[in-house]
Amino acid sequence: MNPVVTKQFVSLYQSLTTFDDRRNQHKLHIPKLAFAGEKDTIVYGENFGNFAVDIVGLVTKNRKNLNDLGWDIEILAGSDMDHTKAMQPTVVLPLIKPWFKKCLLSGDMA
Repeated sequence: MNPVVTKQFVSLYQSLTTFDDRRNQHKLHIPKLAFAGEKDTIVYGENFGNFAVDIVGLVTKNRKNLNDLGWDIEILAGSDMDHTKAMQPTVVLPLIKPWFKKCLLSGDMA
């Protein structure tokens, strides 16, 4: 992999290790949606120390806390619903469109 691209990923993950979003949750007065595929775990290869980012595991583990903070949580089921498949427009738009309409109609977006 290009070292410049690698540095971008390293910078992203390093900055996330010290970011405490809980300190700012009370400032977010907007609807919030988090979703992940049921197999949404990214495993980086040997070149990256076989490091894994378990997105669905973290979302599932923290679901109650996220709900308490006002987040709507969806775990997308389906054959091989990994990170790449869970972010495809054909998957995301049918999820977001009704959620967005519900938020608009409930006045959450006013």
